[in-house]
Amino acid sequence: MDLLAAMQRAEVEQIVAVNDPHSGLLGFIVIHDTGRGPGIGGCRLAPYASADAALADGIALARAMTRKCALAGLNAGGAKGVFIQHAGIGSRREMMRALGHFVESLGGRFYTSGDLGIGPEDLAAVRETTRYVAVPDDAMDLAGATAAGVLAGMKVALDYAGLSSDFKGLRVAVQGLGAMGRAVAERLVASGARVVASEIDPVRLAAEQKRLGLRATSPEGIYDEEVTVFCPCAVGGVLTADTVARLKAHVVAGAANNQLGDAEADGALKARGILYLPDYALNAGAVIRATRSLEGLDDGGTTEVAARIGRTIRRILDEAESTGEATCVAADRLTERALVRPRSAEKQWWPVR
Repeated sequence: MDLLAAMQRAEVEQIVAVNDPHSGLLGFIVIHDTGRGPGIGGCRLAPYASADAALADGIALARAMTRKCALAGLNAGGAKGVFIQHAGIGSRREMMRALGHFVESLGGRFYTSGDLGIGPEDLAAVRETTRYVAVPDDAMDLAGATAAGVLAGMKVALDYAGLSSDFKGLRVAVQGLGAMGRAVAERLVASGARVVASEIDPVRLAAEQKRLGLRATSPEGIYDEEVTVFCPCAVGGVLTADTVARLKAHVVAGAANNQLGDAEADGALKARGILYLPDYALNAGAVIRATRSLEGLDDGGTTEVAARIGRTIRRILDEAESTGEATCVAADRLTERALVRPRSAEKQWWPVR
């Protein structure tokens, strides 16, 4: 990959290549845009096939974080840490401490938290060596905030589509039962929804099926379920022209990032009359809570965060209806209005702690 060309195409401000031979930490920190504030984004550890694959994922995720922060009205930009899971990793704790040192060296340009493959115990080790990390606790339930926002957006979409917004008896297909998917499924079940779920980890699927009383299906079969809402909460890129053609849902609303897998997916959803809620608008609950907390501001709690996301989804749907465009196009337009253009040479970073 031509690094500078890739940065220019995606308008990325900075990419830090990270290699700590002692612990095995290997990957990238991608800072996309600090026009509204410092780069915000989680760090993930995944078995990427190559460095190019990791970097491409990091750039896409950092760009999505920029849009998410701008649309949510936050004083922050987008960033992401992507690290490669490989056989040369030694002590996990030492690797996380090394990660903290790299984050600290950026002096507040990058604030982070957990993501795929990096949990609360890892973040506690990261915190030992940097000030710029949010560690979830009972008082700041990031997964819960995301789930509350997803359900709030669902309600708005169901009402917009002329369907009942009462979750009791609502049929929902939840794809993925990781931290976010599990939190969404919990709230849906508690609200009386009839949930069918898929999960690539059969042990986790069996445990959640027993705990929540949901119905289980295969990762491939989830697309064929007859439901009102399809809720992607696993990996990105799951909505393609092929998978959209199989959906039997009226609304797509989930917590996963970068759900659209190809250029035809958004048009295919609109052509089939399926109301798609752009992921970066819908799953912003954790980012809102973490960013407000790091700034030392009151976020109003999960209820207010959910109401805020509901209002954003309503704006997007109104914009899409007035223009006749796909919802993702409408969301992108609203986001561009919120971004600082042209970028100021004097970046709006938060004070160093």
